[in-house]
Order: sequence, then C-alpha cells, then structure tokens
Amino acid sequence: MKKEEDFFQTNPQKASAKVTINSFMMGSLFFILTLIWSLNPEKFSPSIIAQLVLAVPLLFMSSLAYSKIGYWKEIKLWDYLGWFTNNIGNIFILNVIGLMTAMFYPTLAWIYFSLIIVLMGVYSWINCIYNPHSLREKAFKLIFFLVVLLLGGILPSLT
Repeated sequence: MKKEEDFFQTNPQKASAKVTINSFMMGSLFFILTLIWSLNPEKFSPSIIAQLVLAVPLLFMSSLAYSKIGYWKEIKLWDYLGWFTNNIGNIFILNVIGLMTAMFYPTLAWIYFSLIIVLMGVYSWINCIYNPHSLREKAFKLIFFLVVLLLGGILPSLT
C-alpha cells in the first residue's frame, strides 16, 4: 500500500532555520513599532499599524510550531501551523514596506510590489523545475502569497 504524500514536505533543518529568522524578524518588528510609537502612530495608516502588530504574534507562533518539528513524532499539524503563520507574518511585513513607500512614492511602491510578484514567480518556477512533483504545492503557496499580498498591500495602497 502506497503511503499518502503530504501536501507540504516537512524538513526539520528548514524549520530550525525559520525559528532563527523569525526571532530576528520579531526583534526588528519590536524596534520598528517602538520607533513608530515614539514618532506618532497617527502618521501611519491603520493597515500599516495592524499588519506590523499582527506580524509579531504570527511569527512568534510560527517559531513555537516549528520548534516542535525537531522533537515531536507527529509533526504534520505543527508544520502546517508554522508554515501559515510564518508566511502571513512575513507577507504582512512586505506589505508594510510597500504601504509606507506608497505614502510618498506611489510609483516606487508599484515597482516594489511588481518586483516581489516577479521574484516569487521565478522562485516558484525554479522550485518546480527541480521538483516537478511539487507543482500543486508550489502553485498553492504562490497563490496564497499573492492573495495575502494583494489584500494586505496592493489594494490598501490604492486608497
């Protein structure tokens, strides 16, 4: 009997690296939030503040979930939780940069968002070249990324 393949492939070494990256990102977010609060948070849109604030617990939870992968036997749900919270938190940070840029340089913000989309497309394409069996997974991940980027960054930058 063939074992059912998981939609996401779990990798303990990759999970460990994500915990380290998340820690760095959370530290940066605390610095940025402190700076914004000291400058005057009313200067920034609610979308910017919300995504910065929400990225902290998302990345924190991602770190907790990914840390379980190193020593738990059953890790599929931890991996899913870690992946979703990690990606949403990181996309929120990307959105904030674009939204802050759009406040003063709308053309640069469009270039920024376009570059992110192109680079993520290339990244996904290369992944599929090296692992053609992962096409469904990579397509889902790219679409998920693009939807969160669109809803949290591109659309709010139009207002």
